[in-house]
Amino acid sequence: MPRPITVPPPRRARSAFAGADVCDVAGLRLAPGARRVIFDQDRWRMELADAHRQIQPYELDWDFAQILNPTWRVVAKEILLGLLAPQHEAVVQCPHVPRTVRSPRTCYRYLVYLTLWFNYLTSYGINCLAEVTQEMCARHLEEQFWSAPSLGLPRWRLEPESVTIVVRTVQVVALYAELLSTDAYEAGFVPWNGRTAAAVVGAKPRGENAVPPVPDQLLQPLLATCLYLVDVVGPRLAEVVEARRTHEAARAKGPVARIADVPRLQALCEEFRERAEPLPKVAANQIARYADRHDDLLRPLAWGHLVSLAGFRKIAYTAKPHLAPALLEVAEDVGFAGAWARDAPSIPRYGDDEPVPWTAPLAADDLRTAVGNMMAACAVVTSALSGMRSSELLELEVGCRTPARTVAGGGRRFRLSGKVIKNQRFGGAPDEWVVVEQVDRAIALAERLVGRPRGTALFGNVDLTVRVRTMRAWLERTGLRARWGLPVIPSGPCGSRMLRRTLALSIAKRPGGLLAAKVALKHISVATTEGYAARPGGSQRIFHAEVEAAEEEEHLGLTVQAFRDAQAGIMPAGPGARGLIDAFTHIDGELKDAARTDPKILHADRHLENLLRKLARTLHVGPANFCWFRDPSKALCLRLAGTPDAKRPLVGMCDSARCPQATHHPCHRPVWAGQAQTIDVFITSPRIAKGEKQRLVPELDRALRVVAEIDAAAPVPAGRS
Repeated sequence: MPRPITVPPPRRARSAFAGADVCDVAGLRLAPGARRVIFDQDRWRMELADAHRQIQPYELDWDFAQILNPTWRVVAKEILLGLLAPQHEAVVQCPHVPRTVRSPRTCYRYLVYLTLWFNYLTSYGINCLAEVTQEMCARHLEEQFWSAPSLGLPRWRLEPESVTIVVRTVQVVALYAELLSTDAYEAGFVPWNGRTAAAVVGAKPRGENAVPPVPDQLLQPLLATCLYLVDVVGPRLAEVVEARRTHEAARAKGPVARIADVPRLQALCEEFRERAEPLPKVAANQIARYADRHDDLLRPLAWGHLVSLAGFRKIAYTAKPHLAPALLEVAEDVGFAGAWARDAPSIPRYGDDEPVPWTAPLAADDLRTAVGNMMAACAVVTSALSGMRSSELLELEVGCRTPARTVAGGGRRFRLSGKVIKNQRFGGAPDEWVVVEQVDRAIALAERLVGRPRGTALFGNVDLTVRVRTMRAWLERTGLRARWGLPVIPSGPCGSRMLRRTLALSIAKRPGGLLAAKVALKHISVATTEGYAARPGGSQRIFHAEVEAAEEEEHLGLTVQAFRDAQAGIMPAGPGARGLIDAFTHIDGELKDAARTDPKILHADRHLENLLRKLARTLHVGPANFCWFRDPSKALCLRLAGTPDAKRPLVGMCDSARCPQATHHPCHRPVWAGQAQTIDVFITSPRIAKGEKQRLVPELDRALRVVAEIDAAAPVPAGRS
C-alpha cells in the first residue's frame, strides 16, 4: 500500500466515465448479441465472450442499487472501472492506484465489500465520506472479523487472511481520490495510515504452502479405486452408455402409444414371458418416491423403456389401464429387473483377478449415477497425475486429447490441450499439458461417457472432495466395492489443490525435481514450487548463501591485498586510514611472532587469511572507497540517517571524505580523478550558471584533495594520470 495522499486535487465536476461503454473501456469482449453495459446504469450485466468456466454468472451481474446511498454508487462504479482499466487516461492521473488489470471476479469481490462498507456508514448516519475516521474503519473491520450467525450456531472469529480484503476495500477509496467525482475521503486521510492489509489484520507470511497433501492412507486406496474404475470398469460402462444413447435417439423419433396400440404392446409382454425375461424396472429411488402407492403392483415398471421396445416414444396415460392386466400377469411370472447391462461380461476382480460380472442389471437412473461416479474417478485420476488446478480442469473440452507422439527410446508422449487461467489475461491463455498414459485413458473414457460435441466442457464439476464422498457412498450402498474387491476409501478431504500439492511433493523428491515440478505445474516462479514442495526459500536461500560466500571470499581477498600493499609501502588514505594501518601493524606483528615460532607458516597464506578474516567481515565495498564498519556509532551515514543501531552501513549515503571508517586505495583513484575532471568541465563551461559553478567548486576541491591524499600515501607510477 502506498504512502498517504497529502494534497489530492479537487473532485471532478463530472465522472470521467459518464456515458461510457464499460466493456469497451475495460477491453472486455461481449458475447455475440449481448447488450452493451453503460456506466450510468445501476446494474451491469456483462455477457462476456471470454468468460472462463470457473466464473459464476452472478459474478458478472453487478447490482450497484444494493448500495443505499446513491452518491456512493457512482464512487463504487468509478473504482471498479478503474480497477478494470488502469491504463485509462483518467486513471493514469491517480499516482497511487494499482497498474495491474484486475479481473471481473476480483472486482466483484471489491463490489461486495464496498457495498458492506458504504451501507455500514449509512447505518451510522454518515452521508459524506469526508466524515470517515480511523475509528470507524477499525470498528467496521472488527465487525467483519466475526462470522455471520447461521442456523443458531455461535459466531466465531475468522482467520486474519480472510479479512484482508476488508482493509483493502476501505483503503481503495483513498487511492482513487483523484478519479472520484461525487465524494471522497478528507484530503490526506488514508485508513490505517497506508499500512498493508496483512500488517493491519496481523496476517503472517507463510513460506511453505498451507494446503496439506492428501495422506497416504487416503491417497493409495483412492487412486487404486479410481484407476480400476477407469481401466477395467469404465470401458464396460461406456459400452452400455453408448448403447442407451443410440436407443434413446431412436426412441425420440417414435410416436405415442395409444389405446389402439395396446394389442401390439400385449404381444410384446408375451415375448417377455416366453423368454422368461424380467420386465424393465425403474431405479430404487424412483420406487421410493411413490411409496404411498403400495397397492400399485406395477410401481417398479419402467413404462417408457418398455414401450420404446415396441417403437413408441411413450405411452398415453389413457392407454395404461388397458395394458395393465397383461403386464400384471407377466410380472407375476418374470418379475422386474434393470433394463441395462443384463448380460454383463466378466471382469477381473481387483487384487485376485477372479472373473466376476461387472454389474447387476441397471435401471436408467442407476446408469446415470454410475456415469456420474465414473466421471468423478476420471477427474481424480486427471487431477492427481497431472497436477492441474481446478480452473484448468474446468477448461478441458471434449477433443482436448492430441495424438500420442513417439519419442526416442520407443516411448509415447501424451498431451492435453486446454487453458491456463491463473496469472493470465481474462479468459486464460491456451496451453498444453504433457501427461502420463493413465490420464490420457481417463480423458478418453470421460469423452465417451459424456457423449457431447467437440469443444464443449468435459467436466462440469471439479469439487473433488464432494465427488469422492459421493463415489465412496455409491460403492458401499450398491455393494460394488465388495463385488469388485476394491479397498475401503477412508473419509477425508481430497480436493484438487491437495492432489496438486501431493504431486508436487512427489516430483520434488526426485533428482532435479524442483525444476521438473515447476514445469509440470506451470508455476511462474520456482519459489512457488518450493512452497509446494515444503522447501520454502530453497533456491533463494542457496543463492543468497552462494552470494554471501562469494562476497566473503572477495572481501577477504581485498583485505589481503590491502595488507600486502601496506607491507610494500602503498598505504591507504582517507579518514579511516590510521585505524586500518594500526590493525595491519598488529597483524604484521603476529605474523612475525609466528615466523619465529613456526617458520613453515610463512609458506602459506592460510594463517594470514585467518588473522584478517575478522577484519574482512567488516568490509563494505563502495564505488569510491572501502568502508570498515567496525563501530556503528562512528559511521557518518548512520548518524546522518538517524539510525545508529543499524547493522550495515548505508553505502548510498557515504561521504568517504569525512567518515572516520572510510579509506581510499589506489584502485579508487580513477573514480575520484574522473569526478574532478568532470566537475572541471562544468566549471569551465560558459553555459553553466555562475551560482551552479560556485556550488561545484567545493566538490572539485574535495575530489582533488582525495586524489592528492591517495598519491601521497601511495605514489602514482610514472605515466599514470
